[in-house]
This record gives sequence, C-alpha cells and structure tokens, in this order.
Amino acid sequence: MKFSILLKKELKEMLSPTTIITMLLMIIVLILAGKAMSKAVGEIQEDAKTITICDQDQTDFTKAMIDAIDKDENTEVKRVEIKSDDYSKELDDVDCKNVIIIPKGFTEQVAQHKTATVKFAQKMTSIATFSNVNQGSKNALTALEKGIKYTIYAQSNLDQATRDQLEQPIELEEYTVVSDKQDQIASSTVASLMSSQSMFIPIVMFLLIMYTSQMIMNAISTEKLDKTLETLLSSPVSRLSVISAKMISAAIVAALQAAAYMYGMNKMMDGITGGAASDQNVDALKKLGLSLSAGDYVLVGIQMFLTILIVLSISIVLGALAKDAKSAQTLQMPIMMLAMVPYFVTMFIDVKTASPIIKYVTMIIPFTHSFIANQNVMFGDYTTYFIGLAYQFVLLCVCMFLALRIFMSDRIFTLTLGGGKKKSGGLFAKKKPSYDEED
Repeated sequence: MKFSILLKKELKEMLSPTTIITMLLMIIVLILAGKAMSKAVGEIQEDAKTITICDQDQTDFTKAMIDAIDKDENTEVKRVEIKSDDYSKELDDVDCKNVIIIPKGFTEQVAQHKTATVKFAQKMTSIATFSNVNQGSKNALTALEKGIKYTIYAQSNLDQATRDQLEQPIELEEYTVVSDKQDQIASSTVASLMSSQSMFIPIVMFLLIMYTSQMIMNAISTEKLDKTLETLLSSPVSRLSVISAKMISAAIVAALQAAAYMYGMNKMMDGITGGAASDQNVDALKKLGLSLSAGDYVLVGIQMFLTILIVLSISIVLGALAKDAKSAQTLQMPIMMLAMVPYFVTMFIDVKTASPIIKYVTMIIPFTHSFIANQNVMFGDYTTYFIGLAYQFVLLCVCMFLALRIFMSDRIFTLTLGGGKKKSGGLFAKKKPSYDEED
C-alpha cells in the first residue's frame, strides 16, 4: 500500500469540515482580538501626549517653562488647579488620570541650583499591562526636564553650578491613587508588584475552563460511543444523579490540577524575584487596598464557580454532538476560543475603559467576568462585579436547561453534529459488485 494513500486517508479523517471551520473561526477571532488590542494601545499612546499640569508656584520662570513644553508639537499641555493633597478627589474634579504639580518654592530651588521637587499623582484603575504602559511619570519627567533646561538656557549663563544642575534638574515625588486611597509610591512599582496576581488568577481560570471542558466532553463522548452511557442511563439510577456526579467530579479534579499548577508557578516566581518586594512596598499595597481579604477571595471564588458550571453545561451539549473521539477534540475549540479572547484581552488592556466595541463584545463572553473578578474586587468596582455575576447566573440557567433537556431525553444517544449517521465505507471500503459484474 502506497504511503501517499495512507497520508490522504489520515488527512481526510483529520481535516473534517468541522475542523476547517473551527480553524478559520479561530484565525478570525484572534485577528479581531489583535486589532482590538492594537487600537487600545494606539488610544493609550494618543492620551500620553496630553500632559496635565498644576502650577502652584505661579512665577515667570514656571510660566515660561510650561510654555516651552507646550511648544512641542508632540505634547499638549492641559492646565488645571489642584487645591488640596486629596488627590483622589482632585483628580475626579479635574477629570484626569494623572497630574503634575509644581509646588510653591520650585523657582527658588532652581535659583539656588538645587534639584527641584515636583509632585506627580496618578490614578490606577487596573493592573492590566497596557493600562500602565504610558507610565505618565516618565513622560512628565521628560517633558519637565526639557522645559526647565530650555528655560535655564534662555535665562542663565552656563556657569559650573548651572551645568551641574542640568544633569538632574528635577526630582519626582510620585503618588498613586486607587479608588479613594492614596500613598507615596510610583504606579509602575505598584503594577510590578501586582503582576503576580494579574498573572496567576487568569492562568488558574484558563486552566479550570480547559480542564473541566476536556474531561466532561471526553467522558460524555467516549461513553456515548462505547454504549456504556446507554447502559448507565438504563440502570435504576436517576439521570440527574448521573449528570451531577460527572459535573462535580470534573470540577473537583480541575480545581486540584489548577491549584497544583498555581502553587508551582507561585514558588517559581518567588525564586525568580527572590522576594524583591520590600516591607515598605507591601505596606503601600495594603494602604491602597490592593490586597485580597478572605471575603474578597470568596467573591472571586463564587464567580469562578459559576464559570465552571457554565463550562460544564456547554461541554455536555458539545460532548453529545460528537460523532467520534476526534470530533470531540475539535468541538472543544469553541470553548478554547471563548477562553483565549478574554484571557489575552484582560491581561493587556483595561476592558472597562476600552472603546465601546471592544468593551461590549468582550463583556458578552461570560468568562471575561471571571478574569476581571479580582480586579473588580480590589479596585472596589462592585457594580461591574455584581452585573457580571447576574449575567453569568442567567446564562448558566439557560445552558443548564439545554443540557438537562438533552441529557434527560433520548437525544443524548441520537444527537450528532450535522445530524444523520456516519456514512459507511470510505477510502478502503470494498466496492459492491454491480449486476453486470455478477453476470
């Protein structure tokens, strides 16, 4: 038998229409997700061009410095007034995410050839990577240094003291604001310290989705094809007990596997970082409320549990559609795509502040709400949390209703993707002789 014939046979079996359609859909979804993230990054970079400044010194020198910054074609200066040190309230009043504050005495420090202190307050609403990518403090420092150097060059003779001053003209005093709390710490430092939570919980959620769907689909499809499911359901045991046992056991095993993976990853990251976080930074996170309490973990766990139940109910329906073991693996692709899109999108951008198309399309996927549950709880956005929880509960009722209708009826034995029975024969089927050949 020729190798080419065997190769064609295997390709024909593996590249079924369902497999090809699923692959095309995956490509389309990933391309759209990439464009969405590219658009979000473009919006962030565009916002980074605007620098919000509050001049509390109000001298000719500071006015000239701000005018010099404003002359830059790539920078737009927005002047605001900050009246107090309550930066959470002040940022809300001026409707800005960050602000540079030039304090009183700034010009006097410059005149004495000292490193002048400038305050920078930034509101943090997410731990997603691209939500902090502009690092407003870095842009602010660069712009101010450029402005102060230009002004000093224009107004002063470059004696030795002035040249020494130009090496480090400004010292930035950074404040991070989270909800109604604030502390003197850079937002980039906070984002770095929070990277473990932003990484581990989505990974655990993704693993839970994949493990539970794979186990329940394999269980349903394999038992259905081996006729063991028919024997089990005809025994004196309620079908509700059978489906409940399968769902609960799959959820327990998936949770154990995900917990083991999370524990190993956590130890690995501790080994890499070497416990780099100082006690001061840990205290700052507590002051900002960026640490989950026992009650917060319960809220995140509830949303994860609802997600697992949704995955299990969908997997029962997809497992019942499988014609064979290969089609069962292919039918897992829709769940994988629905998990991959929110996994990557929420990791890189803040969905809640994204453009309406990205926001609502991503929020329609029920898994998204579990990926951002920890952020909603940490940043005090309980409105988004409970709306997502209610949406997941309604969707769970619909999915469970469909799964139970299928499982409690004889459709569990007859339902297949595309309908009908698998055609007999194939490439190596023996050709039935015609009447002419018999004669």
